Amino acid sequence: QGLFLHGRTCQAAMAAKRSTLAICFLLARASGFSQDTAVEYAKLAAAAYCSTTSLENWSCGSKCSADVQAVQVCQGSTTKGFVGLWNGECLVSFEGTSGLSAWITDLQIWKSATNWPVCNNCKVHSGFLKEWESMSSCIESSLTTIGCGPGSSLKVTGHSLGAALSGIAMMAMHHDGWTIKEGYNFGMPRSGDSNFTQAFDSLFGDRFYRVTHHRDPVVQLPPDALIVDWHFDHVEPEVFYDGDISGGYVSCSVSDDKKCSEQYWDVAVDLLHVKDHLDYMGVNTDGDGCDDGILIV
Repeated sequence: QGLFLHGRTCQAAMAAKRSTLAICFLLARASGFSQDTAVEYAKLAAAAYCSTTSLENWSCGSKCSADVQAVQVCQGSTTKGFVGLWNGECLVSFEGTSGLSAWITDLQIWKSATNWPVCNNCKVHSGFLKEWESMSSCIESSLTTIGCGPGSSLKVTGHSLGAALSGIAMMAMHHDGWTIKEGYNFGMPRSGDSNFTQAFDSLFGDRFYRVTHHRDPVVQLPPDALIVDWHFDHVEPEVFYDGDISGGYVSCSVSDDKKCSEQYWDVAVDLLHVKDHLDYMGVNTDGDGCDDGILIV
């Protein structure tokens, strides 16, 4: 393992007398992380907030700048996802919640979990699982329709609730016969217990990146101190930006590492920084900027 800064070594950074904590990152399992790729995924995750019509026509503004074809949209109970061919490769992207303030409040107090047979003896957040199940048949059949049926390789993304859905979808679709080629998500809440995260990390830890931003409160939810005999954990690795992308990032491969977003564990303070949840990789990760999108308030 080594310390690097976007092509410069930390030794060079230290020679420039800059803070190594702020500008260096631990290579660890995020060695395949690409900032340029993350920007493209952030646009695709943000595009999921745009209207169904604009997505199907792939005319949602700057968030639809990538080459994506054959888009089909699937409506879930409270949110939606879309599938398509991104530069000829199979893609799934999930929308986050459109009622962010109320959803954050719910996540602070509502910690219902359910057993999930997809991963042995694991528990996942029941609300996230219910939302995935409300659109899973549509997602899988739509993928098959565009030539991305079981056995195909998938790229997966999402923001906020959509990030939680992307994690559950990766596990479920791997179980159903798809190959997960790559996953980037943004502002992901804790989604399951340690059995879930261990199973997830063992399957996807070399090609998945959980991107976080400064004091984004959603990544601290649900709070990890929990109910009697289990608690929510994060999947890894985490790629943490303490500022904008020009300042570099830190990578952490251990849950709740205080080099990354866990240093801002105080949700009461983080709630003053909701704007950090709505800006990932310089992209408005909400309905703002969509043609026919819905602005989150």
